[in-house]
Amino acid sequence: MLSIFVEASCNRYNRDECVDCHVYEPLGNLPKSEWHLPPEDARVMAENIQKVDTLNALAQQEINMTGGEASQNPHIVEIFKIFRTVTPNVCLHTNLDINSDHSQRWLRLVEIMKLGGRIDITLYPVSWERFQKPLLKQVLQLQNHLLVNVVFENLQDLNNQLGLLLDFFTQEGETYTHVVNLLREYQEKVTSLLKTDPHCNEAAYLKHVGNTGSFAQKKEFTFGINLLPAFKVDALGRRAMASTPFPKENYLIECPASRGSIDIMTVRQNGDMTPCCDVGNLQCQPRFGNLLKDSPEKILEKFEASSKIMAAGIVKNRENIQNAKAGDWVEEGIPPYCS
Repeated sequence: MLSIFVEASCNRYNRDECVDCHVYEPLGNLPKSEWHLPPEDARVMAENIQKVDTLNALAQQEINMTGGEASQNPHIVEIFKIFRTVTPNVCLHTNLDINSDHSQRWLRLVEIMKLGGRIDITLYPVSWERFQKPLLKQVLQLQNHLLVNVVFENLQDLNNQLGLLLDFFTQEGETYTHVVNLLREYQEKVTSLLKTDPHCNEAAYLKHVGNTGSFAQKKEFTFGINLLPAFKVDALGRRAMASTPFPKENYLIECPASRGSIDIMTVRQNGDMTPCCDVGNLQCQPRFGNLLKDSPEKILEKFEASSKIMAAGIVKNRENIQNAKAGDWVEEGIPPYCS
């Protein structure tokens, strides 16, 4: 997948659950003139993606337009159309924290859905009843697939958010019975764990959740859910070694890019590319070339050089863990945790 930052600004920065947003620091202070990815830059990106086999292969899986809040880019519909010339699989991630279905942001999303693009969301409990829930009802009328990110700070928080989704899809009727069944399975397991081991480590959590699937699929509707433990983020926008729900758990980074397998590439608005160890954590130092400025040959050269830098950083992270320095940031800028 290619994750392309199309917008720097966000209406939720420094609000509620977003205090520790991992892209706020690197994106939030950009001048207004640099907030929106312009269509002309998107067009250059699209042309260059098709010239680099690795990037084109990732694009055929999916191009994810993100940010910031992607719907705040006034050119987002045109940008969507540009990326659709590269691949039919273009989606947009949104907070769906929109106060009216007359909003320009919402109307842009509607146009993208009508053109065949997919809208994915992150659930925000404080915005759910007033903003997200009413618009999600309309989303279901415009597309037959949805991916929801649930970012949780503890097991009770996770249980509460699963409850919001479960109530919503139960009320939507028989079309979504398979979604209800998946959500109910997750909630039953989390509820059970809350009763027996509410302060468990991640290993116990993963064992308890077991092989519960991430998708509920039927011809009429496909639903996907990502349960993502929140990470504490420092003043530089860097994530901590351990996630908030499981503070005693250290993470050993195993970045596929250092092994020569790039599964996700993040493209910043200025064209800089960083690998998949954290989609959106823009503090990772190795740059895999610039999609706006570099030739295909130069990009491939930087792929090789940056992979070596990442491998060195991973070795240092392992040494830090062994020497009781887990979480120390290494000079290569490799985030000291496993994605």
